[in-house]
Parts: sequence; C-alpha cells; structure tokens
Amino acid sequence: MTLTDGLSVDTVAGYLRDRRVIGSAPVVAEPLLGGVSNEVLAVTGDGVDLVVKQALSRLRVEQEWNADPRRILTEAAALLIAAKIRPDDVPTVLDVDRSAMTLTLGRADRSLRNWKDDLLAGTIDRRTGERLAAALAAWHTATAGQPQLCDEFGTAGFVELRIDPFHRVVARRHPTLAARIDELADSLLTERLCLVHGDFSPKNVLAAGNKVCVLDWEVAHYGDPVFDLAFLQAHLLLKAVHRPADRAAYRSLAIGFLEEYGALVDPVLRRPDDYLAAQTACLLLARVDGKSPAAYLTPSERDRVRDLAVDALTRRPSIVELWDGVDG
Repeated sequence: MTLTDGLSVDTVAGYLRDRRVIGSAPVVAEPLLGGVSNEVLAVTGDGVDLVVKQALSRLRVEQEWNADPRRILTEAAALLIAAKIRPDDVPTVLDVDRSAMTLTLGRADRSLRNWKDDLLAGTIDRRTGERLAAALAAWHTATAGQPQLCDEFGTAGFVELRIDPFHRVVARRHPTLAARIDELADSLLTERLCLVHGDFSPKNVLAAGNKVCVLDWEVAHYGDPVFDLAFLQAHLLLKAVHRPADRAAYRSLAIGFLEEYGALVDPVLRRPDDYLAAQTACLLLARVDGKSPAAYLTPSERDRVRDLAVDALTRRPSIVELWDGVDG
C-alpha cells in the first residue's frame, strides 16, 4: 500500500493480512467516529480486536488545515515510550507502517467510555482526573532531561497542529493581544523540558472511574509540560461555561487534577501559576476564534469564553482566578 491508497472498511482486512497482523479468519471492519485528523477503523473477529489509524493530509474541519501524515510515526514512537512508563494507561502498539503512514493498536477495554461524552452529559468523576494527573506526571517526569528524546521529537508537528492554527490565528484576529499571544507561543517552542502529549483533552481519553486509556499522541513533542495542563484546563473551562449547573463539579475536577499532578511531578517541571493561566487563556481563545472551534458552544457561550480569555490575557490572573471568572 502506498500513501495514496486510503484505508477503508473494504480494504483494511486485506491490508492487515498483508502486514501479517491478522490471519485468514473473517473479520468485521467499521469506522470509528470523532476524529478530524485520521481515518480510524475498528476491526474485530475471532481473537481480533484492534484499531487501525491512517493519518489524513487534510484535516476534517471547515477551514483549510493541512498536516504532515508522518505525525502517525510520532504517535507510534510516543506511545511506545508512554507504555514503558504507564502500560495500563495507553493502547498497545501492534504495527507501524512507515510507507502507508498507518498505525495498528490493540483496542482499549470496552468498559471504558469517551470522557468528553461523559463530561458533557454531566458525569464528572474526580477519580478519573486523579488517575490522569498521576499518569501525566509520570510521563513528564520520566522523560525530563533526556537529550535523545529532545532530538527525536521535534516541534514541527506541534507548530503545524497547534501553534499555527491556534496561537498564530488568534493573534491575527486579536491584534491588541498579538504581542502577548506570540510571546506565550514562542515560550512553548523554546522551553524543551520533557515529552508532551500535545492533545491532552477529554475526547482523547477513555475512562471509567479510576481506569483510563489516553489516545491520540500524534502532536507529541519535546517541549513545555504546561501545554498539557493548559489544554485540559481549557477544555474543562469550556464545559463549565456550557453547563453552568455543573460548574462547581468541573472546577473541583480541574483543581483536583492540578493538585494531584503538582504533588507527583518532578519539582523542576512545575510551572508558574499565572503562566499556566495565560497559556490556558490562549487555548480558550483558540477554541472560539482559531481553526478548530468547539462545536458544542452556542454563540452566547462563545462570547463568554472570548471575554474570559481576553480578560485573562490582559490582567494575568492565577488559574483559580480564571476559574472564578467563569462565575463572574
């Protein structure tokens, strides 16, 4: 298979047999929904339960957004490292095809649910946040200060998938904040401290209580750990704006996550609180004015998020004060 041969439910079984990932027994393939950057297929059969991903060169969003398909190789490499540190919290890598830019993974425990769906339904379990905090602290700590990883995981994919469509786009749309946003973006590129997931959001977590599986490592890079923290905080803040009845529970989850992470991570990786809040504000602004806006927000909710973000980038509050602003 070449890069131009897109995987489909019709071709994936033959492809996996050619790769000797599965045998000749019949299997059933079906698309898995939810992602914008990959073709994702589930394949099941007698003794077979796996997921096949092929990176798209053009992401499925309204605005034009192209990305290098080689990010699938970054994901595979990051997953192998993460599995050595926390094997129970990531899917198993079964096969990596460098010619087709395809990754085959063992399917996660079927008892786990998509965490984003749970959160949007008002199912908010602090145990999930604590488990994720422990996993992220372990991944950050174990990969800190490793020059070989810094060389292996560059920042080109992070720029292509996060800095350019998020920070640079909103900086152009908010010229009075551009200098501050550019400063924060540049900091993310110069502080190279540990392996960073780069897409640490609820949609990429399968969970049930204190059991989790963290997916989609294609934006992994060697950088500033604050990005993973800010990315999750931004997503929880968005949901708090969207579901005001559950704001206290979202806040408790978010602050509990930060407390657990802070207690477990190597102290050298702890970032200033106002810096975390500022990076979170950039990401909030990106989810209303960047290339990938949060689809579930109403127009009035988008306005509320924008006001929160602009205020935070102007005043430089702490993360707790940023959460206070949701109730303001």
